[in-house]
Amino acid sequence: MTTAGTTEQVEPAEERTPLDLATIKAVAFDAYGTLFHWDFLLAVQEVLDQQGLGGNHEEVAKTFQDEAFRKVSVWAEHSGEDGKLDRKRLADGPPPPWIATWETWRRQFEYTFEKFELAGDPVQGANHLRKVLSHAPAYPDAFDSIERIASRYLVGLMSNADEDFLQSAVSVNRLRFSVIQSSESLRIYKPNRAAFLALAKRFSCEPREVLYVGDTPGADVAGALNAGLRAAYLRRNEAEYPQETALPDIETRSLAELTAILVS
Repeated sequence: MTTAGTTEQVEPAEERTPLDLATIKAVAFDAYGTLFHWDFLLAVQEVLDQQGLGGNHEEVAKTFQDEAFRKVSVWAEHSGEDGKLDRKRLADGPPPPWIATWETWRRQFEYTFEKFELAGDPVQGANHLRKVLSHAPAYPDAFDSIERIASRYLVGLMSNADEDFLQSAVSVNRLRFSVIQSSESLRIYKPNRAAFLALAKRFSCEPREVLYVGDTPGADVAGALNAGLRAAYLRRNEAEYPQETALPDIETRSLAELTAILVS
C-alpha cells in the first residue's frame, strides 16, 4: 500500500496502459467547477460592488485571481523569475506550510487592494467568497450521477477548500460520499502528489484503482496521473487543453456522460 509522502515512481503519462474500468474500485471528484457551479471572477466583482470600490472591476478581479494568488498563496515560493508557478515542484516537492483558503483569499484581497489603491476590507472580501462557496449549487446532473456511480464504486470528494464551506456545499446539495478530503483536513493542496496518495489510502486502494474526476488539467488531471491514479477530465469550457499537460484517461462534457461510461 502506498502512503502519502512517498516518492513511488509511476508510469509516465505516455506509457500508461489503456484504462480498464474493471480495475477501478473508487471514483473521487473535485468539488468546485466539477460538482458545484460558481463564477470566481463574478464573486470577486461582487465584493468590489458591495464595498463601493471603483476602478476596472474586471481587471481588478483578474489580478486577484492570477497575480495576487502567485504572490501570496502557499505556492508563492514555487514561482519562477517569469512569475509562473513551477508545476514540477508543486506536484513532487515537499508540501509547503499550510494556510487556510480563507486566509489566502484575505491576503489576495489585501494585495489587490494595495496595488489598485482601493480602500477595501480584505476580511469582508474573504467572508463573501466563503459564503458563495458554502451555498454553491450543484450542477443539475450531479446528484443522480453520484448516486448511480456509488452503486458500483466507492465514491469520494477531494477539494482544495476549507472544511466549513466544503461541508456546507455538500450538505446544501444533499450529496453523499464515502470519503471527503479537503486541503484543510489533509494540510496539503492539489496538485501535490501527497494529497492524491492520501486519498487513495483513505479508500484503502492502490492509486491505480482510483479514478479522479476534475475540471482543471493541471491540478486535477496532471496531479492525479502524477501520483499514479487514473484521471477523467470534465470539460466545462472551450479553453484549449495545455499541450504540456498529460492527457486524461477519459474526457467528458458532463457528469451524466461520465456516468454512462462508468455505469453501463
